[in-house]
Amino acid sequence: MNDKRDLVVVGAGFAGLACAKRAAERGLSVLVIDQQPSPGRYVHTTGILVKEAQMEWAVPTPLVREIDRVRLYAPSHRHVELGRNGYYFLATDTPKLMEFLADETRCAGAEVRFGSEFVGLTRSGEHIVLDGHGVGGRFLVGADGAHSKVAQAAGLDRNTRLLKGVEWEYEPIERAGDCLHCFVDPRRAPGYIGWVVPGLGVTQVGLAVNQSHRPDIAGFVEHLDARFSLRGARVVDKRGGMIPINGLLTRFHGDGVLLIGDAAGMVSPLTAGGIHRSYRFGRLAADAIADYLDGNAPNPGDVVSAAYRGDAWKQSARWCFDHLPLAACIELGLTTGSLFKRVAGKVFFDRFKAG
Repeated sequence: MNDKRDLVVVGAGFAGLACAKRAAERGLSVLVIDQQPSPGRYVHTTGILVKEAQMEWAVPTPLVREIDRVRLYAPSHRHVELGRNGYYFLATDTPKLMEFLADETRCAGAEVRFGSEFVGLTRSGEHIVLDGHGVGGRFLVGADGAHSKVAQAAGLDRNTRLLKGVEWEYEPIERAGDCLHCFVDPRRAPGYIGWVVPGLGVTQVGLAVNQSHRPDIAGFVEHLDARFSLRGARVVDKRGGMIPINGLLTRFHGDGVLLIGDAAGMVSPLTAGGIHRSYRFGRLAADAIADYLDGNAPNPGDVVSAAYRGDAWKQSARWCFDHLPLAACIELGLTTGSLFKRVAGKVFFDRFKAG
């Protein structure tokens, strides 16, 4: 080993870059490795930012499109429109967003290497050495996704409850309007939802389902055709990925190793939102690691664990989502008016307050 760092981060996604940037700002020598050949080359997320994420790490205006309304549909396509004054979501050009985040991380002083795969680790004194790389870190962060190789190599817990997400990007479709369309349909999207997003130069159409099901995106598109006229539109790109919904893993950290982001299950069990959490806890982990390496602070994993809260009601709501006759509940809710809108508004607009 001829390359020694304070911190090595595996994974140049939202969580890994947020952690690396903050650690470099704290004065640590930081290396990020990622197996992708370039930032944003393979996208596995819809890339929607919530207001809190934009406040955490501001993205340039040309890379985002503001959406301030949500239209929630029942299986019959009856719907309710939701909004909150001053609140917004941001559709993004996700590949360019990842380029921006990587550049910002480099400007902070971290080294980011793409085309560099994690294959294993070996402990050598006070360093954790990356097999085949000749580099070691005093601390290792695994931010390498739902099926984390770092978790496996370090003997930590791994995600067991997952959603399969698939998305097709179409040329811009005028009928998508300027709101986020969310479809609750247990037959076509068991375990989660389908969506139509008026994105940046594209219209994003996708759905996510429980891991035991196959996402029938073609059937979903056909189902939406009467409303959005998708049949004649051109598909310009396709993406997909796995989304953990088991909540924060019990053993997400060990001796000198910490998982963050999807690798640690830092995703809302109800909404499957994870980018804001990646930013927030990536930065928190970096501060905790910097303090720990300074010699007078608690284990970073304990610091992150103590700060991570607010999932209890989401776990209960997830149980309801999985076990109650959701379609009938939504249809009934649309007839009750204000109560249903308050509950739906809490899910879409208050879900991030507790972390």
